[in-house]
Amino acid sequence: MGLGKTIQTISFLNYLFHEHQLYGPFLLVVPLSTLTSWQREIQTWAPQMNAVVYLGDITSRNMIRTHEWMHPQTKRLKFNILLTTYEILLKDKSFLGGLNWVFIGVDEAHRLKNDDSLLYKTLIDFKSNHRLLITGTPLQNSLKELWSLLHFIMPEKFSSWEDFEEEHGKGREFGYASLHKELEPFLLRRVKKDVEKSLPAKVEQILRMEMSALQKQYYKWILTRNYKALSKGSKGSTSGFLNIMMELKKCCNHCYLIKPPDDNEFYNKQEALQHLIRSSGKLILLDKLLIRLRERGNRVLIFSQMVRMLDILAEYLKYRQFPFQRLDGSIKGELRKQALDHFNAEGSEDFCFLLSTRAGGLGINLASADTVVIFDSDWNPQNDLQAQARAHRIGQKKQVNIYRLVTKASVEEDILERAKKKMVLDHLVIQRMDTTGKTVLHTGSTPS
Repeated sequence: MGLGKTIQTISFLNYLFHEHQLYGPFLLVVPLSTLTSWQREIQTWAPQMNAVVYLGDITSRNMIRTHEWMHPQTKRLKFNILLTTYEILLKDKSFLGGLNWVFIGVDEAHRLKNDDSLLYKTLIDFKSNHRLLITGTPLQNSLKELWSLLHFIMPEKFSSWEDFEEEHGKGREFGYASLHKELEPFLLRRVKKDVEKSLPAKVEQILRMEMSALQKQYYKWILTRNYKALSKGSKGSTSGFLNIMMELKKCCNHCYLIKPPDDNEFYNKQEALQHLIRSSGKLILLDKLLIRLRERGNRVLIFSQMVRMLDILAEYLKYRQFPFQRLDGSIKGELRKQALDHFNAEGSEDFCFLLSTRAGGLGINLASADTVVIFDSDWNPQNDLQAQARAHRIGQKKQVNIYRLVTKASVEEDILERAKKKMVLDHLVIQRMDTTGKTVLHTGSTPS
């Protein structure tokens, strides 16, 4: 993450274009949040290749297909690279799936970890000579997810999950050596210490805090109200259990997520600010932390999974008069680019950047910040690692401090423990592979 996968991919396509006279069509499927970055890097590193961004509503896409798609006389495609998003690909799957692609590349390819998803089933049927999956987190929760990616790359070789599990599912007993050997021809992996020797350290601290008095009342109320459902244990409804967990997570974040205050409850802004802070043990701690970081001249990324929590944090930052930007799934296109450019601009006054973990944790560069606050941890620890990599990446000049906020004696302690167990699997299967000095060509892989 933050190791130049985008530029490496573009360089590879540029190599095919110039050295092997392969002019496309090349399909790049990327998240909306990274599309402008891809477009900019293609213009920088492969200016002779014609890249068309396939985006917009149905009218806009029809205009692209009319004017930018094909030479009417020769019927040859005008573009070398087609750049689009997962969502647009699904909308126009019949049309895009009708082309014979020389190459398909999928950015943030862990989106394909579920072989039963619509995106997976759609893309695997596209005709292509070569496929490349680009991800910093190929293994997130289970070995099945890794098999799904391998099956997408080479469905003939990795045809059966059952056979793969039978051969490698007992990896703990055999040290995963056989799995490492099987992965080597298909996995080109770089770690930060190999790519950027001078990259400053990343230091993570877990900050545990008590709930506020009101949070404790709400937390007890949620448990009491759902006692019957919880007492059923594994025999109860999974969806019902997850809903209860979400309510408890909301309570750990802030009381206002359980019961918002009345509009006319406070006499002035100072009273409103103090009540806002005191209603959350996390915000009490964060307030002290941000005041100190502001005095020291640090710049901070704050991640939360909950958009409503970002609303509360935005209100807090306005009360404190801390200049900030914000990015979540509702902020699209040009506004998203403006927020990123404003924060990263030379001499920017912005102190904080509020981001949703899922929308703001992928493929964007915020190395102008040196501090990351994980306000609430994701069930999937790889999503939090992706978030941290927005600051800890090539171009960072300072040590990056990560502060993870965890409420004591709560569901958040359990989430943290489960995350550690998931990271053990990633460590054994991926992180312990010796890929030093190796390339895909060096290991003699066969194109898919």
